[in-house]
Amino acid sequence: MKDLDKQPRETHSESHTDHTEAENGGAIRDTVAKENEQASAGAEQNFEFITETIKEKPINKRRMFMKFVCNFCMAVMFGLVACFTFLLVRPYISEWLYPEETKVVTLPADEEPAEPEPVPEPEPEPETVPDTSEDKPETVVTQVVETVEKELEIEDYTLLYQKIDAVAEEAKKSMVTVTGVCSDTDWFMNTYEDNNQAAGLIVTDNGKELLIISRTSVLEGAESIEVTFCNGTMLEGTVKKSDANTGLTVIAVEMSLIDEDTMNQITMATLGSSNNSSLVGSPVIAIGNPLGIADSMAIGQITSNSYVKDMTDTNTQFMTTDIYGSTAASGVIIDMDGKVLGIIFQDDTTSDMKNLIKAYAISDLKAKIEKLSNGQDLAYLGIIGTDVTEAAEEMGVPKGAYIKEVIIDSPAMQQGIQNGDVIVKIGTTEITSFTDFKEAMLKCQPGDLMMVTVKRPGKEEYIELSYEVTLGTLE
Repeated sequence: MKDLDKQPRETHSESHTDHTEAENGGAIRDTVAKENEQASAGAEQNFEFITETIKEKPINKRRMFMKFVCNFCMAVMFGLVACFTFLLVRPYISEWLYPEETKVVTLPADEEPAEPEPVPEPEPEPETVPDTSEDKPETVVTQVVETVEKELEIEDYTLLYQKIDAVAEEAKKSMVTVTGVCSDTDWFMNTYEDNNQAAGLIVTDNGKELLIISRTSVLEGAESIEVTFCNGTMLEGTVKKSDANTGLTVIAVEMSLIDEDTMNQITMATLGSSNNSSLVGSPVIAIGNPLGIADSMAIGQITSNSYVKDMTDTNTQFMTTDIYGSTAASGVIIDMDGKVLGIIFQDDTTSDMKNLIKAYAISDLKAKIEKLSNGQDLAYLGIIGTDVTEAAEEMGVPKGAYIKEVIIDSPAMQQGIQNGDVIVKIGTTEITSFTDFKEAMLKCQPGDLMMVTVKRPGKEEYIELSYEVTLGTLE
């Protein structure tokens, strides 16, 4: 009985335990469910923005207008900068892609003086045997030449000068006035322009530029160059090249700037020949600025053309006249055919002849003007020389260019060439006179490495020496 009593109690106790566990499990499930609900609610709250409606920002018309104006202004500025850059760079690009070819300037050579035609010798008269059979009276023919004397009138004298003036007026079409303009200040710090003027000669053109020869001195310190033509047209010029020996400069004027009317009125100068001893005593006309006044004229005759002035690596022939002019004269001397015989240069004049016009002989300048007009510098060796005289030849001095002086710090001195040497060869060119030396130097360019062969006096005879010389630029 005791056992039977015990079993129900145990069963009841187990059922009570199961009931308790069931209640606890339900409570736990309820708790978990609540926590899940709370977590779900929190998640919905955390991601609640996903369900929000996004509204577009309202358009600010004023800001859009300002932005459009700003972009438009920037585009305009960019376009202006691009145009300006294009205009600035275009000439260089065009010159690089399509270079304008300029023709090589060549000046006409001197005309050789015409040789007089030989006078035919008179044929011998046949011998005549006198007819003694019959005496005949001799017939004497006399020719009467009537000479009419005419007294010259003032009108004839005036007519002669009118014809001379007509020659000068035609030649003046090739003359210009070159002005070097530079600015300066006075004591009161006021700026003013200081102008130096000289006559210029239109010598030729290269297809692109009109080339004018004038004095270098008027361009010293000049900020700009003005060229005035015979009809008053004024244009800007630029320096092409200069010759330090003669003090002459080639000035270029762009032909594209010259109007048709001016081109029709100007002419190129006709260069004559000054290598003629018969010129002494010939009548000549000085035009340009011979009297210190622009577009002036004077008449006279050539008194000498034998004076030669020694210069660095060259020499130049001068001609003198009896024309009384200004010490600051400039211009040219022409003959009665209008051909240029010389370029006036008054800087190297003795005190007793300072007002008498003299000029460089044009024949000695042609080769230099031609080279300067082609934009080439003159080569520089650095000697002053002369021809070897016949008397020196008899004493054993070899033919060539005799060196009287070597310029200090010149390429010649740096390589060891000395006074008293005789240049007999430059490169492969034989030198037998100073004229040969001048012509050889004109064919050289600055920077050329030349073999200069000289003969130097030794104890018994002249010895031959060779020097490699890099030629410089004559300045």
